[in-house]
Amino acid sequence: MKRFIAMALAGILVIGVQSPFRASAVQQHKDVMVTIQPNASVEEPVLSSRLHEKQTKEMVKQNQLSIEMTKLLAEHFGKSVKTQGGGSANYIIGPSDTGDFFYTPASTAFVNHGHVGLYYSSNTIVESIFPTGVRSISANVKMVEKGAVVKSVSTTEAVKQNAANWAYTQIGQPYSLNFMNNRRTGHLGAKNCSKLIWSAYFLHGGLDLDVNKGFGVYPRDIRDAKQTRFVRQI
Repeated sequence: MKRFIAMALAGILVIGVQSPFRASAVQQHKDVMVTIQPNASVEEPVLSSRLHEKQTKEMVKQNQLSIEMTKLLAEHFGKSVKTQGGGSANYIIGPSDTGDFFYTPASTAFVNHGHVGLYYSSNTIVESIFPTGVRSISANVKMVEKGAVVKSVSTTEAVKQNAANWAYTQIGQPYSLNFMNNRRTGHLGAKNCSKLIWSAYFLHGGLDLDVNKGFGVYPRDIRDAKQTRFVRQI
């Protein structure tokens, strides 16, 4: 059953999701554009509708991913999910500078969703894991998978320190299974690993560490954000 769900999810991510909502929404958008801008050229509403179509397609994909990931974590695994984020973590991540973060491959039921954590200090990491929530752990014992990377955020030392300090204040907050639109949820309270880092830098540096600005912020979105630079790889 787990493998079936994983294969289905992989298919969704590769080919996308076709939805009658998308077509109807795009047509409605065209009609509205023409109505409110009767003198506009044909190209203008077409270009706008294409943007709307792209955003709608992204929403459908994010929604489906969120539904499947929530199902895998909450229903099939419950509290038996490994606190390292799943997968086979065999390497110690080790120290880095305050405000840096790591990304590690991490899998649940054959789905590689990844995991991120933030350095509060050179030897202390703050991360949100399922089902515990936000916690701190020593960088000298934190295990990651081969291929994990440590990255730095391109900003001032003060911003890094403030972001790290805020993340540390979130220790004890529960884990959130809302992967679908966590960009739009509150910064306080329950949060998953990527929302923790995204909120920290968004609130205390005005930085949007989300490479594609989709409805949900995922670990790879943090890893690939343009405001980050490579430090080292495991």
